Amino acid sequence: MSEKTLRIIIGAVVVLVAAYALAAMIGESPSSASGDDARALVRALEDARKADLEAIRIVGPGPGDSVELARGAGGAWSANGKPADSAGVARLLDALEAARVGHLAAANPDNHARLGVAEDSTWRLELHRAAGGEPVRLLLGANGPSHPSVYARLLDADEVFVIAGDLAAAARRGAGDWRDRVVLRLDTAGVRRVVVTRDTQTYTLERGDSAQWTADGAPADSAAVAELLRELARLEAQAFAPDTAVLGDDVARSVLALGAAGDTLALVRIAATEEGGYAHRAAAGGKAAGKGLGGAVFELPGWRVDRIAPEKGSVTGPAGTEG
Repeated sequence: MSEKTLRIIIGAVVVLVAAYALAAMIGESPSSASGDDARALVRALEDARKADLEAIRIVGPGPGDSVELARGAGGAWSANGKPADSAGVARLLDALEAARVGHLAAANPDNHARLGVAEDSTWRLELHRAAGGEPVRLLLGANGPSHPSVYARLLDADEVFVIAGDLAAAARRGAGDWRDRVVLRLDTAGVRRVVVTRDTQTYTLERGDSAQWTADGAPADSAAVAELLRELARLEAQAFAPDTAVLGDDVARSVLALGAAGDTLALVRIAATEEGGYAHRAAAGGKAAGKGLGGAVFELPGWRVDRIAPEKGSVTGPAGTEG
């Protein structure tokens, strides 16, 4: 046997030994990847996709990570009883549809913690089907070896598989992130008057017959009025305060948008937080308020508050028109 041939044989043996050691370390060998185990996970995901899901429960490792997503009678989704972020729910449903079960990563439960799928420290998805029956309970662990992918297993199974797709990123969101943050949707073409209160000052913006705006009878700056109306057209919360939060008597600013008949289209009440600084708390009402908002208190950044309730001096100026 030549020296070259011997080196080749020794190299091959080293590679085989290293592969065997790696497989043993992660609890997998070429013969341990049971097809039945993989098929069970595939069937579970397919069953959840074939029938319309009526609810998805996500339980995260943190105290603010758990949410119950439920489909309403009209098809709209809620998050813990509040209107849900439709884009976030659509992303999760698409990720479930596109999820593909890959190779077996481990069969030994001793590897669960290392792969992030230990029951007491990971993300759990419970998929409830409209057809009834036991929900699919799936544990999502650490990110998988390729992007995007995640290590996952069924709750009652030891085998951990790699699932390719966007499922982990789509599911791992705090409970507050699942809520619809748009608190006002206002057709500003119907606004005829806007009453702004800022601390001790109150002034009224009014649209004239020629679509020109005035501020307490004086010509208003059309650009400033347009900025205010853009905020009211689609006002998005930065975050939501706890359900027990109230504005109380600390309201320092408010914006009231009225229609041609004097009806309240939108009302935003704003108070500084106890901590002060950048964030403010607010509540929205009127016809344009988001359905199911129920007087919820939400947070707004200071720069947005200044756009919604500007000082009178910043909206007076060259006359102009704005819809």
